[in-house]
Amino acid sequence: MILYDIPDIRLFWSEDERFLKQFIVPHIWQKIKFQPLSRYPPLINDISFWLPSETYSTNDFYDLARTMGGDLIEKIVLLDEFTHPK
Repeated sequence: MILYDIPDIRLFWSEDERFLKQFIVPHIWQKIKFQPLSRYPPLINDISFWLPSETYSTNDFYDLARTMGGDLIEKIVLLDEFTHPK
């Protein structure tokens, strides 16, 4: 625990791949620094919706998500954008 700065011994019994992947390194002497995990498991939701292009900004959606989700939302990423030619 001291070597990797792991704060909670219960993590050693974890099957969470976010924890386990941190200790897979190509070289045995590579230094490892533990990265804290979210207390919530990852959840990926894919949403699609139509928006009028004249009055919409991506920050409008981000503000709405932060207002509704609060601290539960850690990251929002725009993966793809499609604009119909018409």
